[in-house]
Amino acid sequence: MTDSDKPAVPPRPPPAFDVPLNTAVCPPLIGAALAGVDVDALLAELGIDRQTADDADASLSPALRVALWRESLERSRDPALALHAAEVIPFGHFDVVDYVATEAPTLGEGIAALARYFRIVRVDFRVRFEEDDDEGRLYLELPPSFGLVTSYTTEFTLACIFTRFRGIVGEGFAASEMRFCYPAPGHLAEYRRVFACPLRFDADETVVRFPRAVLAMPQPRADARLRLVLERAAAAVLARLPPASDMTQQVRQALSEELRGGTPTCEQIARRLAIGVRTLNRRLQSEGTSFQQLLAELRCELARGYLGDRRVSISEVAYLLGFSEPSAFHRAFKRWTGHSPQAWRRRGTH
Repeated sequence: MTDSDKPAVPPRPPPAFDVPLNTAVCPPLIGAALAGVDVDALLAELGIDRQTADDADASLSPALRVALWRESLERSRDPALALHAAEVIPFGHFDVVDYVATEAPTLGEGIAALARYFRIVRVDFRVRFEEDDDEGRLYLELPPSFGLVTSYTTEFTLACIFTRFRGIVGEGFAASEMRFCYPAPGHLAEYRRVFACPLRFDADETVVRFPRAVLAMPQPRADARLRLVLERAAAAVLARLPPASDMTQQVRQALSEELRGGTPTCEQIARRLAIGVRTLNRRLQSEGTSFQQLLAELRCELARGYLGDRRVSISEVAYLLGFSEPSAFHRAFKRWTGHSPQAWRRRGTH
């Protein structure tokens, strides 16, 4: 689907809302709080403790992440919750990444810096920036585990980027086109308002295209000396993060895609990652884990999340985790947690 029209929606006034620090990195909670939802009650309903919520959604299981977005959207009655949440995140909240991107002399260099250090904000996202003689392209790729909430997380992330750069250079920050790897949302008018450029959905990848004229625009707050200090600080933080090629994370993502309806094998996952079984096992061993350990940990994590949603039957949970029959799931869950699935669900905790 292509949308080449310029936005015809009136500007939405910025909300009078102070983002609580303990929800400022978790998009669905920001949006829920913005809409007046009782965030503590929402978290209690889902069995998510506040400390986990404060750690964004990086540590949530895929099932809990979906549940958190679903409940936030339902309770807020705001389908554009992710976009609205992005608009109230204050500049500077993303620490050195906010500053190193906006101290670059041009927008193009600022976007490149943003992509270079984005792992500081989200270690599990893949962001890259490419330039040629005609344009620049910013690519965003989320882990497969985001599944049903890929669209919400994508629009939040890109709206944060647009809000920040527009705050520095004004409306001159404009893309020539945005492509999204999912269908057009029902709140398309808000997409037009926030992004103000031609939109294309059901694309092969998520990418923002910028014309050369925009990339060449100067950033008024750029300071060459300060930029060097910030670049060193950002590089130091980046160096302390796990390597992007972390095999454990790659295997977990592959397992999350292969689980439904059967038990993934080491051979299957090795084929997905285009490496040999011995190489896969050797690299996992060097990272202090094993294929079977990762499979069990992921199943246990997902099971606790699924069991938190009483609308999903226990037999459905067994299927979603790749067990051939519910009895096998019951035995495994008792081994993992010391409780039966029914007892765990009655406890109402995760």
